[in-house]
Amino acid sequence: MFSILVVEDDMTLNKMISAKLKKENYQVFSSFDGQQALDIMDKNHIDLIISDIMMPNKNGYELVKELRNASYMLPILMVTAKDQMEDMEKGFMVGSDDYMIKPINMKEMVLRVKALLRRAQIANEKR
Repeated sequence: MFSILVVEDDMTLNKMISAKLKKENYQVFSSFDGQQALDIMDKNHIDLIISDIMMPNKNGYELVKELRNASYMLPILMVTAKDQMEDMEKGFMVGSDDYMIKPINMKEMVLRVKALLRRAQIANEKR
């Protein structure tokens, strides 16, 4: 079973994403800011992260940059209201693998999660 960390400060959206992923048989961890996400990752194996950008304490850009600098290669999907091309470009430049703009379609999110996990699995097998 794959483990997914949902990093979203909007409690309602965090619960909705988590519930949808649990229905798809993923193990889900929830975090409400980037620092809490790092704390969870210290104690648990995580296969994929779904992260907002605008959060307190440590935003999504900072979280992704810190993880990539520490050589974490797990897939990261950014889910954000930031819809400008510059925001998307920054998200990819700091190391995210995919980017969705809110409001999101939950079915599309699940399809993207499956694709990211499949690609990560193929990359791991080639190593």
